[in-house]
Amino acid sequence: MAAAGTLLPALIAAAPAAAELGIPGRGADPIVLRGADLPKLDGTDPGDVVAFSWDGEWIQVPVQVDERAVVDYGVVRQIGNGFDHEAYTDPGTFAGADPDPTLDDGDEIAFMARDAGGDAAVVGSPAGVVAASRTAVAISDPLDAGDDRFVYLFRSDSGLDPAAGRSYVDYDFSLDSGAYKTTYDFDGVPNVEANAPPANPEDSLVTTPAYTQHLLSRWVTDRMTLRTGPAPSGDILDGDKAQVGRGCGRSELTFSRGGGGFIANISGPVRAIRSQIGANSGTYTQRDDIYYERRHDTLTYLRVHAGIGQVSQFRDFAATASGMTYRSSAYPAGVTIDGVPDAGIPVPVGANALQPAIDWEQVTGSTGTLNTVTRVDTDLPGYTPGSFYRDEGASPSFGQCGGYADSLSYGTSGSEFKSSGGNTDPTLGAASDMTATRTTYFDPPGADAADAARRSAQVDEPLATTATAEPEPAKPVLDLTVTGAKRTVRPGDTVRVPVRVRNGGGSTATGVEVCARAPESIARTGRCKRTKNLAPGDSFRARLRIEAKRRARDRIRVAYSASADNARRDRAGASIGVRR
Repeated sequence: MAAAGTLLPALIAAAPAAAELGIPGRGADPIVLRGADLPKLDGTDPGDVVAFSWDGEWIQVPVQVDERAVVDYGVVRQIGNGFDHEAYTDPGTFAGADPDPTLDDGDEIAFMARDAGGDAAVVGSPAGVVAASRTAVAISDPLDAGDDRFVYLFRSDSGLDPAAGRSYVDYDFSLDSGAYKTTYDFDGVPNVEANAPPANPEDSLVTTPAYTQHLLSRWVTDRMTLRTGPAPSGDILDGDKAQVGRGCGRSELTFSRGGGGFIANISGPVRAIRSQIGANSGTYTQRDDIYYERRHDTLTYLRVHAGIGQVSQFRDFAATASGMTYRSSAYPAGVTIDGVPDAGIPVPVGANALQPAIDWEQVTGSTGTLNTVTRVDTDLPGYTPGSFYRDEGASPSFGQCGGYADSLSYGTSGSEFKSSGGNTDPTLGAASDMTATRTTYFDPPGADAADAARRSAQVDEPLATTATAEPEPAKPVLDLTVTGAKRTVRPGDTVRVPVRVRNGGGSTATGVEVCARAPESIARTGRCKRTKNLAPGDSFRARLRIEAKRRARDRIRVAYSASADNARRDRAGASIGVRR
């Protein structure tokens, strides 16, 4: 399938000096821009888009371009009566490649907030890039009034790797039948309600330093491990489930046994994208799973005929999750997951009754934490949000759909809604819209309600960005002054001569060094003095050591020089008198 950037076999979690990068508390969050935001990069080959951060030096950081275009969903599903819609493109599916192979207005550019650095407005561009393409992306946290952080985007003219030699996520899409285009069954199986495994089985795996998830088929995630604790957890997930009308007549299993297909399967250095379509009679219902290093976004676009008035999405945890704590904004005190009903979260009367609407939910224990935030954007008449929680062991009071998972209920939890059941399929006439976004953070062990509430606030107040086409600053200019011209020294003694280097140019000088040299026969000079960076208008002062040898006579002529990585050398000369 399509790959964005060059992946390394191993996942590498950090870059040199990365401890100084990032936005406090927001390291799990991505920054996603559109090509339209970056006019200086318009028309660039996606493989030439690179990103850098400034931390006293330029540090290349991973960036990923994901191409998007308007595609025919009928062609994607290999059926008729489709409709056109913007989507991720993938030459390995029937969505096909983007007709414009360069960076265009609709494409997405993704990098991580953890890689944001300081303001480099007065720093010359790094080596290997086209300075005229320089674009500064300022990033601010609406929840914290701290200084902006920055990532700089460029077009490379020297073959720099957009991944910067790293990969935060790996997605291995592995279809049991073989190549997708030639072996996938787009029609599914005749009896979609049978208690049997899904059609088109997979052995696909998402791996990051924070978690793993195993994908058994379209719509079916059947294993999850946490990797944020002192050691990886066991498999804590029985299934990531969805049901229509609280039952097994239409569920994630029947969705996967019915007709459908994939829009895109993309694995890049910043994120992996799994975009699929088709859920029984929800012919064009779509789900995009976007996996980041410590975050997983699930976007579900409901497109189904009228009459679907109740839908739920919940995680059914495995018995290995016993001992973990479940809590939500409705029940922040929490209950222990153990397969035994808990009075702390009462089950409402009525087979299809909703539990309270929630802002967030959390499952936490010694091996890690899932903080989950679900938001729904819809104009469906009669929309009523709710939640779902059951911890009932071997006697669940709700439909547990077989075919791949057990019939046990441990901490089964998620979101649910009711509505008038209006039409949301645009191919069937006037349609309402509904998009559900579930954001899951994979956080360290032992989290509390305040941690989950903070994640909820972060979802509601995403990082703000401003992309600016930034001119290349004027080059630094070094001006060296020596103030010890009238100094004297006795043979065998040492004198320290004051020098000053001023940057009179328009950008920061990097790797500044000032040195003294004298005839070796009559004098010794000490080590050069260095400073990492010298901003425009700033000065660097130092004292350089000169030792007169015993044979020194009359005067010692000394040559002084100031140099920088990105500026021309400046020189000065002075004499030191020798007195007897």
